[in-house]
Amino acid sequence: MPSIASDIRFLTLEEPPTNYLKDGEISGTTVDLVNEMARRLGEQPEIEFLPTARAFLKAQSNPNCLVFTAGLTEERKALGYQPIGPVITRRHILFARSGSNFEISSVEDIVARKLTVSGVDGDWRTGFLLSEGVTVETTSQHLLNFRKLMAERTDLWISSDLEAPSILSQAGADPSAIEIAFVFRSAPSYILASRGTDEKELARWRGVFSEMTRDTVFLERLSNKWSLELGLDLGFSGRDGFHIKSGPARKKPS
Repeated sequence: MPSIASDIRFLTLEEPPTNYLKDGEISGTTVDLVNEMARRLGEQPEIEFLPTARAFLKAQSNPNCLVFTAGLTEERKALGYQPIGPVITRRHILFARSGSNFEISSVEDIVARKLTVSGVDGDWRTGFLLSEGVTVETTSQHLLNFRKLMAERTDLWISSDLEAPSILSQAGADPSAIEIAFVFRSAPSYILASRGTDEKELARWRGVFSEMTRDTVFLERLSNKWSLELGLDLGFSGRDGFHIKSGPARKKPS
């Protein structure tokens, strides 16, 4: 079946390893899933790569947008977003520079100690911490926020068990440069359809996603690809999407 242009608008944001630019091309675990879903539907997606805040601004103003990869917060539910997935489940973490030895057991500890955090503008994790009274300094890129941490411009950095290895690799930094200060949530992320998205279109994309999650051959091939790419032992399940099965396992061959 020949591919046709989709009536859906695809908006993605910078969040390795789910969606990011690699050698100028849009790549990532969710990007592979979206491309496969489109292939099965006989469509050709034109994916727009945007800063997080801008992607959500466009999605909030237009129906028939799929924005990924993103958490489904209560605020986003109220804005009418509907999920496809989950496509990945991550442990969301505040990292510190190695040797910081912060003893953090709650968000209240961060506020009480007046610790500063670097985070991405428009990210739900940034919004959550801000709502709890944490001082968060934002930029549009995860890599810039990591560099702010290492330059001692902030005390903590928002990332996750799946994002952080990719960002450290981009920075040419050793994983030993950072340490886990506080794991504040483990949560799934989704492809989110904007308010007013055509119900038949949403049903088509949800249906093909469900079909794809039962294709064990495809998912094993994709899990192996990204396990090698990231040096992590990844699996995929209908309940969690991509997830780390264990710690660092396989290394990407040189």
